[in-house]
Amino acid sequence: MADHETDDEQLRAIKEWWKENGRSVIAGVVIGVGTLIGWKGWNVYQEQQAIEASDQYNQMRNSILAQNIDSVVVQAEKLKADYPSTPYASWGALLVAKAKESKGETDAAIENLQWVVENGKQDTVINLAKLRLARVYIATSAYPKAQALLDQQYPVAYNSLLQEIRGDLHAERGDNQAARKAYDEAISSSESGDVEYLKMKRDNLGSSNKVNA
Repeated sequence: MADHETDDEQLRAIKEWWKENGRSVIAGVVIGVGTLIGWKGWNVYQEQQAIEASDQYNQMRNSILAQNIDSVVVQAEKLKADYPSTPYASWGALLVAKAKESKGETDAAIENLQWVVENGKQDTVINLAKLRLARVYIATSAYPKAQALLDQQYPVAYNSLLQEIRGDLHAERGDNQAARKAYDEAISSSESGDVEYLKMKRDNLGSSNKVNA
């Protein structure tokens, strides 16, 4: 624009530039506005999904309090199917796994815990599901599968729970020496200070030290 000596020439130059480039400018503005509206719309959609999932999760908790396990399962499956991107789907699967495990339905418990491991959106929930899954594997004598989960890396905050479950696995295999060591580590790394049940596990170990496969 600096080469033009008068306002008329500048105006003419602007008109020529607009004639050549106006369509692309308009298209860019439209795309930019559309992207902004789309982003806001996506955020609104996500918020709505979270609200609906939260309501569904609360209904499921009420069903648990009412001991209506059939409703709990149906509601959890709805969360997984309709709201898989929300944390409520994983929380629901964890609740169902706990309910199923308490009834001795270990296959269903494993299925729900595995779903959380594969689909969970929060590391905290995924790590918890892995450790609970290891416990179920120990209860069903699937020791190699439990060992594989316990050999993974976990944050320091999980160390007490991790060592406790390792102790359980060693105890089930009959390796009481390793079990005592694991329980001692669980006790020393406990952040809650509530370690009496860990001491009971350690003190209740028998004298056998035979390691089973």
